[in-house]
Amino acid sequence: MLGGAQFVEALDRLGYPGASSLKASEFDWLFDCAPENLHFLRFVCRTLNQSNVLGVEEARAFKELKKSGKPLLDEVALGELLKSAGPSDGSGGNLLGPSSSLPSSVFATEDDVALEDLEVELEGLLKERDLKQQRYKRLQNLATSCSDVDLRLGSELEGSVQKLQETTASIGAENADTNCLLQKLTDKVKNLALYMPTKLEIEQNGKAEPKHPAALLSRLPLAPYLQQEELNTKTLTAFTQKHFFHGISDIVETSRSERFQVHDLSSCEDDGDGSKERKSEECVVERRRTEMARLQWAHIVAQHQLMQAAAEEKSLQVAVDWLNISMSSSLHVREVVSKKELQMMEAELEALLHGPVPVALKESARLLNVPVVRGDLDLQVARQDYYTNRQDQVRDYLLRQKACFDFVHLAQEMEMRRWKTCLQHLEEVKARLDKESEAATLRIDSLGHPDLVVNPRHNPIISCKDVAFSRLLQILEHVTDKSRSEPFRTYESLGQTACKLAGDLQATRDALAGAAQEQRYTAARLNTDCEALHQAIYTELQQLNLGPQVGPLDTTDQELLFPYAQVVDSRLQSLQHIMQEIMGEVKGKRAQLERNALLRQERELYVYFHLDPRLLQKVVEDLEDRKGREHTSLA
Repeated sequence: MLGGAQFVEALDRLGYPGASSLKASEFDWLFDCAPENLHFLRFVCRTLNQSNVLGVEEARAFKELKKSGKPLLDEVALGELLKSAGPSDGSGGNLLGPSSSLPSSVFATEDDVALEDLEVELEGLLKERDLKQQRYKRLQNLATSCSDVDLRLGSELEGSVQKLQETTASIGAENADTNCLLQKLTDKVKNLALYMPTKLEIEQNGKAEPKHPAALLSRLPLAPYLQQEELNTKTLTAFTQKHFFHGISDIVETSRSERFQVHDLSSCEDDGDGSKERKSEECVVERRRTEMARLQWAHIVAQHQLMQAAAEEKSLQVAVDWLNISMSSSLHVREVVSKKELQMMEAELEALLHGPVPVALKESARLLNVPVVRGDLDLQVARQDYYTNRQDQVRDYLLRQKACFDFVHLAQEMEMRRWKTCLQHLEEVKARLDKESEAATLRIDSLGHPDLVVNPRHNPIISCKDVAFSRLLQILEHVTDKSRSEPFRTYESLGQTACKLAGDLQATRDALAGAAQEQRYTAARLNTDCEALHQAIYTELQQLNLGPQVGPLDTTDQELLFPYAQVVDSRLQSLQHIMQEIMGEVKGKRAQLERNALLRQERELYVYFHLDPRLLQKVVEDLEDRKGREHTSLA
């Protein structure tokens, strides 16, 4: 098998100076070529040697001969010369076969030369005739194939025309549907535009009534609504001024709970001089306070007079008692005692007059005005309730008005937001329609290209204009490694190459599927074998006999394997030691089983019931039932 290694070896044999630096793998591609090139490479690698290489002097002489301009013999002329020439001397052998040994046969005569020229010319004509016949046959075959291709392309053209008509019909139907949808969209837009007057109509109509009722809140005039709300606000202001007189705030402030108390108004007389400077609204209040102060003062005076009368009456009673007592006792002693008692009584009276008596009088005078104050308080509470109800009415109306304003504002904002969303959708539709319009324009332009016009006589040959098909055919030929035998690139060869490539692809897929299936089968078999091997290893293992394996080794192998052999020997020894320990434990357990019958029975029961746990459960249930029956019978 020839390769890059043989080629590099041949170059080294021929004396190429850089042969040692060449890599054989870089010349493997030379041998992946046509068979005629392989013959030449085989000749170079196997036949040529150092004797076939020109020396430096020979190469220099050949260059000088070429520079001199002298004619050089080619291969054909050299062959003819060797045929016509004889041996150079009598001792030498014949060059090309039997020939005349006469000296006159060395050089040919003029007639012989003419005859040879004629023979050469005849051979050339014969070759030319054969070549023309070959070309004629090839053209006949090409014409036959072209006629077949014309027929096939004619049928394909009819099918393509039919498909084109069907495609045109489908495109027409799609265009009709699109036009219908666009017409519906246009009608809806027109209906929507009827509710939105243009600037010209607004300028012409001015404040005139619109032709169509406004369906949008933004198109409704807010001036009448605002005028009505302004009128309602004025009415509410008049109602408030009517029902809430000036000074209501003072009444409300003085109507708080901490102000609902009975005050001592005895000092109001000192304010008589300043009462003239107050407002007319406060005169009534001050007059009422003065009257109440006078009533309190009269009450205090009456109480004081009553107390004086009671004191005088009590003093008279005491005097009568004293006179009665003085008659029966000595006058001097009673006088001293009476003075002391009189002093004590005066002290008590003085204390009463300056202590709790005025306070009690003031308190009784204050309690005298409690019903009046209570009645006035009830009147103020009723008035405050009335004003509170009116304020609630005003508040409710103001809240209703504010809610209406908020509702109108919110509705306008929602409508504005919907208008923005609608505008965004319209912009998206416009952009999409623009893109589709550009794509349709490009499609129409591409369909209107002269190269795409349906030709009744389709050219079967791929021209230089069909760059895509030419490139596709080159790619397919490169992939399939197929040398082009036809003089022209045709659509037929493109279809054949594509079909062949599709067949190869399907065959490759089938091969991959078969390989995958075979791989799965192999994996399943390997798993089965592994399980069988594991079962054989772990169930039938009796005893391992390990021993050293000795074989003849070379000195080099011994040197290389010496460190590894030591490691292997140490591991084998440790493994043998472990196996010996295991076997010792096994022997010990077997000896225990032989000595102890209870352990043997336990082992047999374990092995027996380990294989069938349901049997163990059944035996346990039977024992429990038996024990239960025995207990019941004993009871």
